[in-house]
Amino acid sequence: MVRSTQGGGGRTTGGRVEAAGQTMTATGEAIAAGLQDVAQAWADYAQQVLERTTDATQALLRCQNFNDMLGVQAELMRGHLQAFLDQSTKLAEITNRMAARSLDAIREAGGETNADKDWP
Repeated sequence: MVRSTQGGGGRTTGGRVEAAGQTMTATGEAIAAGLQDVAQAWADYAQQVLERTTDATQALLRCQNFNDMLGVQAELMRGHLQAFLDQSTKLAEITNRMAARSLDAIREAGGETNADKDWP
């Protein structure tokens, strides 16, 4: 095998290519897992909205006056807004985990450990 003359601590060119491939694989796996989590979160959100809308439709059919109808609609909108905010928080957490896992894979390939991190 050909040895690199540029630094690298004596690693062969083939060894660096293999390490880069492993890093890319680990990073890809972290991203794929994160995307699965995102897809599941959106599916859960869609189901919650559907259930809430179905319940509100049934409640609207039971309304006996205009004020009852306004109350049902206000509650539906409040519930949808809260679900959206919860969903946004969940997606932000998933995205942060996905980025952290990808960076961890890159750091491991670079020889850094979790103790070397400057951020939590």
